[in-house]
Amino acid sequence: MAPSGRNLRDNFAPVTEERSDFDLRFCGRLPVGLKGQYVRTGANPKGDVDPARDLGLASPGMVHGTLLGGGRALGYRNRWIRPPSIPRDLERELLLPAGNGAAALFHHAGQLHATAELGLPCRLSSNLDTLGLCDFGGPLPAGAAPHVRTDPRSGELHILAYHFEAPYLRHHRIDRRGHLLESRDLEWPRASMVHDFALTESHLVVFDLPVLFSEDALLDGQPLPYRWHPDAGARIGLLSRRGPVEAQWFDLDPCWVTHLAGARRDETRIVVDMITAPTRFQQDCRGEDEGARQLVRCTLDPRRGVALPEVLDADAQDNPARDTRVAYADSRWLWTTALVTDADGQLPAGRCVYRHDLKTGERIEITFPDACLGSEMTFVPADPRAAEGKGWLLGYLWSPDDDCSEMLVLDAQAPEAPPLARVQLPQRIPFGSHGCWVPG
Repeated sequence: MAPSGRNLRDNFAPVTEERSDFDLRFCGRLPVGLKGQYVRTGANPKGDVDPARDLGLASPGMVHGTLLGGGRALGYRNRWIRPPSIPRDLERELLLPAGNGAAALFHHAGQLHATAELGLPCRLSSNLDTLGLCDFGGPLPAGAAPHVRTDPRSGELHILAYHFEAPYLRHHRIDRRGHLLESRDLEWPRASMVHDFALTESHLVVFDLPVLFSEDALLDGQPLPYRWHPDAGARIGLLSRRGPVEAQWFDLDPCWVTHLAGARRDETRIVVDMITAPTRFQQDCRGEDEGARQLVRCTLDPRRGVALPEVLDADAQDNPARDTRVAYADSRWLWTTALVTDADGQLPAGRCVYRHDLKTGERIEITFPDACLGSEMTFVPADPRAAEGKGWLLGYLWSPDDDCSEMLVLDAQAPEAPPLARVQLPQRIPFGSHGCWVPG
């Protein structure tokens, strides 16, 4: 399970400089309605790193941001995330260290936050400087899992936090102003990794998968001490958003769920769309997803107690993006990034985006220009009242030929049209993890 060293080569390689650049060049036409900052985080090791000691997702985090407004590309900046150290007595109370902010970003109550596996979120300024750790007036024992969910109706933020000591899973509910409303210790049977979850009008959709805490990995000094245990089984759970803390369980074949694309109620059933991978932590001790990722729909039938999975698209893809303003409805549009492989296996990036029509089953490819590679694309609505899917897709691309990066702006509803704009960036941006849009 030794690292291959790929995370230190090509567009996985870290950048070494923090920059602030203004009045960026671009071709095309930037929509005037795009006013805000597109930000993305990822692991970015500092200094010389031995490939055998590469920490992967546990490396220091770095966030990149591109500021847009008035039809102009106003600037770019990048900053290492610098979480403060936690006093030892408080670290013991919280059961975790400060997070490195390298996993994902979210914007809530006017504040940008960076998350990690097994860590407290970091608060970031509009200039991407680290302001400190965030517990929303908690405390938040065990911090926050990388992916959080916002209720588009109430504005409440939902956070799960997993840990390798009981209670193994907690649910935190934060109001739209950023104040902790409720914390619940959930009935969770074991120390499994809970990377992502989904939200419906009445339930949390959670995953108890065979990636379990390993004391051997902890003693070996692995920063993410988890291992793949296929004989341990896999399940989906339905948990009430309030009240009872016990889940109704539905058995699955062993797999890893990389990301959730959405969940909704369909009469008496719950329909969950997700990206799955065969394993995690089986071959790679740093926690990279292993094997081909595919788009899967799983229908949960609470009356019968069964889960009915079906593959919607077997081609390799990940990083689902959707219009998160749509509340618990039958969303029509979903965008995923097609993935390619190299000599070391599957890359977390590809040369096109798939636009899925979930009503008709149609898939359209949106090819990136000039053989560039891109990872995650983020949907930005054209207007708060715009129809579902009316808006833009934003993401960072990398050119293998020139070893440089750009920000791409696409019309989300015109997949066959050329890009609206391509913003030249002053330095290369590694593939990274996840990003978000911060409205101006």
